[in-house]
This record gives sequence, C-alpha cells and structure tokens, in this order.
Amino acid sequence: MPVSSYELDREVFQLLKTGVEKLKDWQGAASGIADYVSSWGMERFWAMSRSPVLKDGIIPDAEAGSDEQRRYFAWGVARVVLCKIVGNDLKIEPEMTTADFQDRFRNLNFNQQVLLTDLLIEIADTIQFWTMRLKDVQDRNDSV
Repeated sequence: MPVSSYELDREVFQLLKTGVEKLKDWQGAASGIADYVSSWGMERFWAMSRSPVLKDGIIPDAEAGSDEQRRYFAWGVARVVLCKIVGNDLKIEPEMTTADFQDRFRNLNFNQQVLLTDLLIEIADTIQFWTMRLKDVQDRNDSV
C-alpha cells in the first residue's frame, strides 16, 4: 500500500478544485482536519465527514447545498481520498456508515489503525496545502 506524494497531491487537488468557487465557505473547516483527528480520533472524524444531510457518503457539493454541506466539503474529500488509497487493502469504503466504519476500524490491528490515522493526517496536511494554493490564486485573480 505504498503511496507516493505525487499521487496523494493529485487525488486531493482534483477533488478540491471542484469546490474552488465556494472556497471561502469551506477553507476554514479544511484547516482543522488534522487537529480534529489527532484530538478526537478516526471514528469521530468519520462521523463529522459524513454530514447527516447527505446520503451515500458522497462528497458535499461545495457549489450548492446548505452552509453545513459546503463547510464540510474538504472533510468529505479527506474521507474519499483515504478510501481510494486504503479501501481495497483495509476494506474501508467512503459510503460506509459511521457504525460500519467503527466496526471495521475496531477490527483492524493496532498497526493498521495507526497507519490509517497517520495517513489521514497526511491527507489533511495536503488538503491544507492545496487549499492555501487555491486561495492564493483566487486572491491574485480578485486583485487584478
């Protein structure tokens, strides 16, 4: 399950750029993903990344929907990218309910749990990096 940083950057960037028009609605919440995971853990992250308003574990639409849906756009991106990377190996899918994820996570061995958590924190850092780059471009275009 090796992951190159290029692959991670590409996955994150492709998903984030779909929400660039509403960047101001979700960028603040995007910056807190890593801190949330390290403070509250994977299971609570999973619950927060799956808005109760959304069905089937889809990424919230950053362009439409409620303020809550747009706010957690980047959290959905993190969950989907995590599943793209480890889904086949660890049998974790983005549409899993919180209860299903909790059952699956608890059945992973300690090393797999740590790997998943570390990978999510790396994904969160990558999201924060690309969010700031997208914001820089948007600010530059607004000032021209």
